[in-house]
Amino acid sequence: MIIMKPTDKQLASALRKYNEIMWDLCREHNTIGTNLSENTANWNLRDMVAECDYQLSTYYESGHVNCDELKHDDYKAWRSETGKLKRFIAHWEPYIDEMVCAEGHCSKYDNEKRGK
Repeated sequence: MIIMKPTDKQLASALRKYNEIMWDLCREHNTIGTNLSENTANWNLRDMVAECDYQLSTYYESGHVNCDELKHDDYKAWRSETGKLKRFIAHWEPYIDEMVCAEGHCSKYDNEKRGK
């Protein structure tokens, strides 16, 4: 397996796109390096992918507003938001194999490599 290492330019691009997605989803507290960021100062690319994965899971979780209200009442918005999250994950996932999440995100990416 080839381990892909993101360049500084790629990381800056990922951060911009990640923050844009979090703003669009009204999750401003999960942005990184903004005036509304909360506890994200140590986050890396793996944390961004993990947070997107967690947010995506809420769109399929029965009883969650992202699933119940958007999917049934505004399917176009549901598709748009899930699409943004899926594309971010698919694009950046190949770069995170050697990284460890700094925070817990309730995601399959959390703690996978911890302790190794």
